[in-house]
Amino acid sequence: MATKSYWQQFQRQRIPRRRLLAGAGMGAAGLAVFAACNDDKKKTTGGATPGASDGTPKAGGTYRTAITGDWGTINPLTSVSFGPGILAKMYNALVVQSTRQPDVFYFELASEYEQPDDVTYVFTLRPGVKIAPNTLGIPERDLDSSDCVAWLDAIRAAATAVAKRFTDQWLDVYSAASPTEFTIKTKGPYAYFFFTLNTPVGGTMPPKEMLEMDMAAKGAGAGAFVLQPDSFAETGGAILDRNVNFYRKDENNNNAQLPYIDRLEVSRITDRQPRRTAFVDGQIDSYDPETLAEVEELQNQISGLQVFEDPAFTFIALTLNPTKPPWDNDKVRRAASLALNRQQYVDVIVAGAGKPNGLVHWPLEAYALSPEELAELQPYDPEEAKRLIQEAGFDLPLEVKFIYPANSDIEFHNKHLPIWLQQMEAGGFKVQEDPQEFTNWLQNYTDVNYDASFSLNQIYETPEIPVDFHLSEGPTSDGNFAIGIGKLFPEVDEAIQASKSSVNPEEQVELVKDVQRLIYSKEPAFLPIMSWTDFTVRPAYAKNWPRGLGGALELYFNDMWLDI
Repeated sequence: MATKSYWQQFQRQRIPRRRLLAGAGMGAAGLAVFAACNDDKKKTTGGATPGASDGTPKAGGTYRTAITGDWGTINPLTSVSFGPGILAKMYNALVVQSTRQPDVFYFELASEYEQPDDVTYVFTLRPGVKIAPNTLGIPERDLDSSDCVAWLDAIRAAATAVAKRFTDQWLDVYSAASPTEFTIKTKGPYAYFFFTLNTPVGGTMPPKEMLEMDMAAKGAGAGAFVLQPDSFAETGGAILDRNVNFYRKDENNNNAQLPYIDRLEVSRITDRQPRRTAFVDGQIDSYDPETLAEVEELQNQISGLQVFEDPAFTFIALTLNPTKPPWDNDKVRRAASLALNRQQYVDVIVAGAGKPNGLVHWPLEAYALSPEELAELQPYDPEEAKRLIQEAGFDLPLEVKFIYPANSDIEFHNKHLPIWLQQMEAGGFKVQEDPQEFTNWLQNYTDVNYDASFSLNQIYETPEIPVDFHLSEGPTSDGNFAIGIGKLFPEVDEAIQASKSSVNPEEQVELVKDVQRLIYSKEPAFLPIMSWTDFTVRPAYAKNWPRGLGGALELYFNDMWLDI
């Protein structure tokens, strides 16, 4: 009987210390080797895996789930919507770092890597990472370093590649010394190297043959599953079958071949009630309850229901333009922060299933400031907000114009809106509302064509983009989306860039905390409100689902099984 899951034992590895390279010094350059083969580096930490000791895993079965909108594309270079959820099943990554526990690494295509200095990464590729049988004419061969080179070439050449910001700003050179050795050099030490280059959003690596094809609706690689021909539609579903060539075995179950599941079927069900009905009727095997109360309703309906709770890596935020009055005044920016009772959003919108955010949202755990420190840095005090507005030379109420997407329920935006309007009024502001159709709002937000915006945000699984909102040229470093207070205080830009320079996870965590404290001292112009808990429910027969390390990493795990 398997007593511990493959995910617990092998795929997830916490690195409490690092081996020194021969001849390396004791500084950061000598502390950069992570080796998957060392037993003393393997530890099981945090986040229990449901079903991990529920019996011996069995092969077979179809796992069925649903997406809530259109895919967009499954081109691994450009996909940002629902596509990354299956791209990590189809393709591969070198080494994946946990976003929630940054000292946890998963060695995938690379079996190990060495870092002889702060800018050089030498990857050893594991043999036997074999492309799945397919109808696209791609040979069933092992991936090698030529695939890595072709992949980075393609990102550099694609104007809309998600990882192009990395290749433009940080990537220096890369080379293949042999089929199993691939080297990347960056222009400087970059703390987010693994987060950027090895994520399902823009970081999965297709075979070089795929890069010569139209990848928007088809694909085949060396991941655990392969897309069934003609099964994908941008406004429909997708079917993936297990890769019989997949390289992983379950060492804790007599080296059983992974993945255990034969097929993944994904349908598109945009409305919540039909999704819930499909789940209750057994047509899909997972569902996303909106509240804890809905979870409890389903528990009363379905025996043995498994409940998964994971933080949502997104939020609504106030984005203020500090180059336009009154937001160029630090007292007024402070007043906007003091007007925010973040706990009220948590209590009213998600019935307590969430937490207030600081500049880095709480789901990022190690990088976020503690609730106690946030209570000091961003207190709720509407009377003080009104006093500061008057001290800045304005009459009450201070009229301010905000754009926002109209009629949007994305990320609970429609539920945030009335609370925020009431809080702003109580804090001495009169909001001149400018609701805009979504595409118009997004264009104006992208072009920074606003005084202030009540803004939706993407999913951020690292602190880099939330912190980069405070840069003088905004989160994409090209003047799009926002102008940060770095425009007013150059030392903020310098500190943000410095916070990216450590390749030591523990040191980098402290740098991110310190840069947040500096930004607070200058009165930030980008104010996240709160993040919540996402609920997922699955039937009792869905065993061994991973959790606790962030969705990007967990998508690469494939030892789940169905007891049916």
